[in-house]
Amino acid sequence: MRKRICTVFVSLLLVLVLFSGCRSVSAVLKSNVSGLPYWYYEPDMNIGKDKVGMTAEGSSTSQRQAELLAYNNVIEKLAERTGSELSQEAYRELSVLGTITEYGLNIEDRFVMTQDGRFTVFLRVSMDRNLIELATTDESRRREALIKEVDSLIRSGDEYVKSGHEFNAASNYIKAMALAEGRDYISDEYKFDELYPVVIGLLQNMYISVVNPHPEKASCVVSVSRRTTFASSVVASAQVNARYRAEDSRGDIYEDYFVYVTGDEGQLVFNPMNDAIVRKGSVLFGLDLDDELDQLESAVGKDRVRELRELVDSKVVAFEYDKQYSMGSLAVAVIEHDELGYVTDSNAITDYMTSKFIKDRADAAVYYAEFDDEEDVYYEFSHSGRTEDCLLVLRIGITESFPSRNGVEVVGAEGIAFLFRTGTEEPVYKSDVIYSSAFAQTHGEAVQSAFRILADTAYTLVKAVYV
Repeated sequence: MRKRICTVFVSLLLVLVLFSGCRSVSAVLKSNVSGLPYWYYEPDMNIGKDKVGMTAEGSSTSQRQAELLAYNNVIEKLAERTGSELSQEAYRELSVLGTITEYGLNIEDRFVMTQDGRFTVFLRVSMDRNLIELATTDESRRREALIKEVDSLIRSGDEYVKSGHEFNAASNYIKAMALAEGRDYISDEYKFDELYPVVIGLLQNMYISVVNPHPEKASCVVSVSRRTTFASSVVASAQVNARYRAEDSRGDIYEDYFVYVTGDEGQLVFNPMNDAIVRKGSVLFGLDLDDELDQLESAVGKDRVRELRELVDSKVVAFEYDKQYSMGSLAVAVIEHDELGYVTDSNAITDYMTSKFIKDRADAAVYYAEFDDEEDVYYEFSHSGRTEDCLLVLRIGITESFPSRNGVEVVGAEGIAFLFRTGTEEPVYKSDVIYSSAFAQTHGEAVQSAFRILADTAYTLVKAVYV
């Protein structure tokens, strides 16, 4: 009797195998018990050697909603498998066409089960094995590269601490925190909770100070140091942002800045990189960590970084200056030429340009020229009994003028500036040719507007050397 039972069982297995072809006997048996298709248990069966199978499912009280949830489950599993996020376009392609071209994905089978008023949609998809492996490999490389980058930042940061480059160490640690955030494959010791207090500790005792100031030249030396309980150490290679106000050729004030780096002694020499810096004002020196903090805030949120941001913002020192003109008093002469090249009897631009220097607290006065050449003007000035230390000569003239289509007058002009120091033969400064254009309702107004623009430009250029 036992032999007969065994024979019948073997026969049933043979029948199942014959009916299932290449299907797994285990899958068929499970399918018979659960009522689900065999491919739910063996998604790779019968889809080809260059394909790989995957199942997904979704359940809801609505069949359409269950189907959409199943599509979403495909996206989730595919993202988890490749290690990269999929776009909304991939979801739309799958739900409309039943494919995701990027991975050679196609829906092979679909099964709907209804139970207790709920619909469960089961899907089997096939994917191109090579494309999946390639995508997975690319993501693995990205992860490996990121791990190496974070590790390199931490190792370099540790070396910076040892060598007295604490600013660079803090910068590296902040970058590492931002890169490591939300990535479970990066070691916890490289993440926010571990590194944040370390950065706070590095920056808390870091100080910026101004030494050897020269307010009359708007120049000084800035020192960055780190004070501890027993000693004070210089901070080399610290990036310091110098912020100040400058004036453009139109007289408008704007904010400018330049980033300096301390040397091995923890110091930098500040000289304005922008010659248009306002004559009297202040320079704010602060640690330049804005880019790093922006990156960290983007990764972890502003609230978690608020303490660090406020700490960095507090490391600021102001340098007050009152920049003096070093070449003494100045006479200003402007030679105006008309369209034919003749010198006009107008003194408007001479008065205008002189007023700009006076407004900037220069010891300036007008000198009305009677000649059309800068050398003749300088010769006349030198023998006139005037006592100014310098003479500025600006030659300007009209290059073209015409009425525009909308009825206004358009004028083009050019000029060149010369700065002479009294008692010398050659000018101490000569500008390149400068150009301008302007339009107005009348020809005379357009000419004066174009000439004022030339005067503004020349004023800015000369002020850069007349300090």
